[in-house]
Amino acid sequence: MTHPTPSPEVLDSYFTPAVEVTIAGLRDRTGGPFGATLVNPEGEIVVAVGNTVIKDTDISGHAEMVAVREACKKLNTLDLSGHVMYATCEPCPMCVAVMMWAGITTCYYASTHEDAGDNGFSDVHLRKYLDGSDTSTLDMIHLDSGREDCASIWTEFQALNG
Repeated sequence: MTHPTPSPEVLDSYFTPAVEVTIAGLRDRTGGPFGATLVNPEGEIVVAVGNTVIKDTDISGHAEMVAVREACKKLNTLDLSGHVMYATCEPCPMCVAVMMWAGITTCYYASTHEDAGDNGFSDVHLRKYLDGSDTSTLDMIHLDSGREDCASIWTEFQALNG
């Protein structure tokens, strides 16, 4: 799936709000150096946000995550298909996952994860874990028996949604 790069004017119109809110958060000491703008299929800005990790004491308050959360609430939907994300920096694996769950299929970004790492925000440990080259950071242990209570959740889900 390949998309043409928008014109410089279009990119400016979407990146500028993200940069402005991000710089404001940096100056207020409420956010980190990451921002994002989410645009609907008609090209209208739905939200432009900065990272809220510091403000909310929430490690998941990455700009792309915040943009998806706010857009879903604002639009009263979990489906953001056709929307486009403009991120000031390459999204981390968590943010890529949330965009995929929301149905977003296009994300333009400026700085890279290497740029983020050079400035103290490395996500290399996540990328290595996910590609299988380093599993030392998290032990994922499947309990394949003795948790019938957890299995019963699926029965209840099917009963309610079947």
